[in-house]
Amino acid sequence: MLEALTSQLGNGIVLGAVIALTAVGLSLIFGVTGIVNFAHGDFVTLGATVALVLALPADDVPGGQGMSMWIAAPLTILIGFAVGAVLEMSLVQPMRRRRVGTVTMLVVTIGLGFAMRYAILIWIGGSPYTYPVPIEIQGTYLGILDMTALELRLVLLTLVILTGVGLFLTRTRLGTAMRAISDNEDLAESSGIDASTVYIATWSLGVALAFGGGILLGIVTNVSWTMGFFLLLLMFAAVIVGGIGNPFGAMVGGFVIGLVISLSTALPIIEDHPDLRFAVALSVMIVVLLVRPQGILGSKERVS
Repeated sequence: MLEALTSQLGNGIVLGAVIALTAVGLSLIFGVTGIVNFAHGDFVTLGATVALVLALPADDVPGGQGMSMWIAAPLTILIGFAVGAVLEMSLVQPMRRRRVGTVTMLVVTIGLGFAMRYAILIWIGGSPYTYPVPIEIQGTYLGILDMTALELRLVLLTLVILTGVGLFLTRTRLGTAMRAISDNEDLAESSGIDASTVYIATWSLGVALAFGGGILLGIVTNVSWTMGFFLLLLMFAAVIVGGIGNPFGAMVGGFVIGLVISLSTALPIIEDHPDLRFAVALSVMIVVLLVRPQGILGSKERVS
């Protein structure tokens, strides 16, 4: 049993990195704007698809550009920033000005997700694709982590990105404004913070992180039109476990959920029924909420 758990530790860290990177964007959007973005999983798919089209030649995928992954990946992230800004200004902002309710916005994000998902299906088809990256043999790192060298580099890169996001939120003026809006929008605006600028920055960063997570997931698995949709529930679990609306909690929650899913495959019953590993992860979420309802890094609130 111990050997089986150890062998899955590397896979859990890789999956946790994917979930953490994408869940931070989901948590930021909810924490700052109050919108539960059910289209976030499909933004993950869109990011993976854009990078795929940029990296593969036209003979392999419709509209392929045949770029190097070193160019395609950063360019995709920049496109993610632009998509988030355009979405906020063209769709979310007009609805906010009309004081559209939370439930209506939730339904809009569900519809947006469906639209993106089936647009991607029409674009690249239903068959899975792989990125033009070399196939590597697994190695053992730190004596216990079984993963390829590429997976190790991707995990380290993800940690650097998450550290950068954390520094941005705590050390920059815009990041501080995001946290202020999240805590109390009226008070933040009365102190001179431009909420509209903060909303645009939040959607830009959130979608860009989703695009980055899509590239990471596509590299370690493959690219398909439903990849982000199946990841969505795990992202929400990470956000809830870490603390709703707390991006730092989403980072921690992402790794917790990823490790639980992978390590649970060592259990005999999960080996015969692998889909049950997702139920185990959600069960852990329920246990965490029973012990600490505000999540791992969430703060208690007085309800009157």
